[in-house]
Amino acid sequence: MHTMRRDPLGVNKLFFGLDEDRVESANYLDDLRRGGWTPSQIWSVPSGHRIRIDLGSRSLSIEKESGPEFVEDDGGSLEGHARRIRARLDEAFEALSAELSGELFVTLSGGLDSTGIAVLAKQHLGDFTAVSFTVEGEDREGGDLAAARRVADALGVRLLEVHMPREALAARVDDVLRWGQDWRDFNVHCGLVNLALAEALPAGATVLTGDGMNELMADYSPVEVEGRVLYALPRLSPGKLRRFLVQGLDSGDREVGIFARRGVRTVQPYLLCADAYASLPERFVAHEGSKQALVRHVLGQAVPAFVYDRPKVRAQVGSSEAVGGTVRALLDAGVDQAQLANRFRALLGFTEKDQRRLIRAGYYRFPTTWPQT
Repeated sequence: MHTMRRDPLGVNKLFFGLDEDRVESANYLDDLRRGGWTPSQIWSVPSGHRIRIDLGSRSLSIEKESGPEFVEDDGGSLEGHARRIRARLDEAFEALSAELSGELFVTLSGGLDSTGIAVLAKQHLGDFTAVSFTVEGEDREGGDLAAARRVADALGVRLLEVHMPREALAARVDDVLRWGQDWRDFNVHCGLVNLALAEALPAGATVLTGDGMNELMADYSPVEVEGRVLYALPRLSPGKLRRFLVQGLDSGDREVGIFARRGVRTVQPYLLCADAYASLPERFVAHEGSKQALVRHVLGQAVPAFVYDRPKVRAQVGSSEAVGGTVRALLDAGVDQAQLANRFRALLGFTEKDQRRLIRAGYYRFPTTWPQT
């Protein structure tokens, strides 16, 4: 009997190859492909599920074991929910403090999510080095790096600056497609930032990130570039949208997979506390400024005032003034969504049909019974 379990949110990817005689699991699609498994033989264990396989009887069962439970409304106050979330964050960071080893880094863009992690790390874990990314030549006022410098100075922590030439980003797309396990432009653009950071960190280090907060708070919006709309979202209420976004964490490996391939461990504290955030009623995520209001109650003045006032900036865009960062670098190099999809197929040896069925509704493909050949 072979048993495989995946974490509640699918932060860690778990694939397996299956035929009549054997089962082989791996964290990377590429490893299974290199091991001789065909795309039609490769499956995923979905988030929060357990799969059991008995080769002798050619049987497969799947069972959901865990996952966040979202709340529509419970009549509670924002203050009460904030206290509960803060308690969960403190608990998560205290648990981290007991088992961390190696050098500690915190990704820092100067935005609210990463600053919140930096504040909690300073309070619970002590000394660390913040790390921030910019495309070479885009170090401007209003950019992520300038904001990260202000936050690092306010918190009294070191800042490692990673400046990446524009042409070097396009040369790294293959690694992001392979280790990020996704061809969709949002995850590739984000993955390029993380690969640049990972290359600057020593093997054996741990990096804390603010990833996951946008999904939990439904804080995403499309980006318009020269008449083109990137990162389009379904028209859903904030409550339904956050379920959709959290479900989508099952597919794509823009952080954990990319850092891990460089020997760096990733910790996403917000996702460690996903149950607490999921319990936040929809009315507290349904309006502009919901996240700022929540963070003010959770972290208060520990977050510098200028961070609350800063316009939201995507890390892969890099600035509140103009679209830059990895988005601009790839578009200027002629690398669009179609090219990313084509290159993914070439690297993984997938057909268009293989690619279409790999990710559906935010999930990597998974079996519910023994696959029929």
